[in-house]
Amino acid sequence: MSNPFVFKSELWIPRYTGIKVCSLKELIEALKIIDKFSIFYHMYINIFNYHNLPTFYTNSISYWLYKNGYLLLAEKLSVIDPLDYFDLEELRNVLIKTIKENYYENMNEKKGNPFYFITAEREIIESGRIAHTLNEFIEGIKKSSINSLFYHLVTSRIENKTLINDYSAWLFNMGVAKKAEKINKLDLYSRNLYEIKKEIIEILESKEC
Repeated sequence: MSNPFVFKSELWIPRYTGIKVCSLKELIEALKIIDKFSIFYHMYINIFNYHNLPTFYTNSISYWLYKNGYLLLAEKLSVIDPLDYFDLEELRNVLIKTIKENYYENMNEKKGNPFYFITAEREIIESGRIAHTLNEFIEGIKKSSINSLFYHLVTSRIENKTLINDYSAWLFNMGVAKKAEKINKLDLYSRNLYEIKKEIIEILESKEC
């Protein structure tokens, strides 16, 4: 019998790191030293706070670059999908490399509006709900909060060091591979998490797979 699915949720408190930057050179240097959960906050949290930024700019760093006139860099950082990474240090290095490859010295002469690095103080909690069957799993997702969805779709990849989200991993173990694949391929940036939740339930309740 497959292991039961334990529904969890995630709470976090944004906290200012004390680090602000006003130029690309300062941004590069800050990215080298900031706490990895500051990377997490600025690159992943917009999936949750989907209403805070224009959807074209998928993270707050690229939006800051856009607002300060670095349009090419803003686009290049915006196409970096953090869900392609489960290692925050690897993602840090990708950000630094991308900026450096598109950086030239006279860019440093331009001082823009400051960017304030925020980090996330996090707490993972168990909801008390457990699923042993597909029907229990569906009911559990229906009752889950958006914070819970964020944990199982996003944070679990980092916690478990895998590119497969919690929902899909459990479904694979249950032998429901097609549903698992569909859920793992969902574009979390194209819709808000309320819409993603609805689509997950539709996939799970569908008789086609």
